[in-house]
Amino acid sequence: MNKTKSSIFMKIMAQPKNKIKPQNFKFFLVLDFEANCEKGTRLDPQEIIEFPCLLVESESFKILSTFHEYIKPVGVPNVTPFCTELTGITQDMVNTKQTFPEILAKFQLWCGENRLTTDNSSFVTCGLWDLVDMLPRQCKYSEIPVPGFLDVGATGEFINVKFSYQKQTGKYGKGLKEMQSNLDLEFEGRHHSGIDDCRNIVKIMETLARRGFVFENNGLQKPKY
Repeated sequence: MNKTKSSIFMKIMAQPKNKIKPQNFKFFLVLDFEANCEKGTRLDPQEIIEFPCLLVESESFKILSTFHEYIKPVGVPNVTPFCTELTGITQDMVNTKQTFPEILAKFQLWCGENRLTTDNSSFVTCGLWDLVDMLPRQCKYSEIPVPGFLDVGATGEFINVKFSYQKQTGKYGKGLKEMQSNLDLEFEGRHHSGIDDCRNIVKIMETLARRGFVFENNGLQKPKY
């Protein structure tokens, strides 16, 4: 092997493995709502009762800050037994909490304190439900506008980790546990606990990034016009 080829080979070998490529956003906002629910039917109104969001640094996928609040439902004030079994959220956990408009205001303050904008960050969800369906319904019921920063359901200007996973692996992203299993990851915590789901979404994202994936807004794939 001549010196030139040897030098190139040594440079390649010296490069760190699984290095994360520069991402399109400085921060990711990993969000996973939980709502009061009933088996086989949709509550009317269905309301968000857990609001978790993780501020994640894209260079390292470290969690820099956590927003996590439980919310007192109004229209259907009692958390259903089915919901408790599914999410682990009990009536005692929401009885003394604030209602959604107050928690949303807190979240906006948290975003401001962290200087988050649509230029430096993007929301990340596992599927369409959180930002396309649940948030607009909740805001309509609460008679408040969807804040501009969060009003991305119709445009798709957010990251749907299922679509990211599918693009990187070529496999359908059915759900958190299935995606993790295919990536040789283990789920940590309780499935359908919003805050635990967020942490496990981050694990999927970091694994994809270390395989060379660069995340982009892909919320709907086919945006609504």
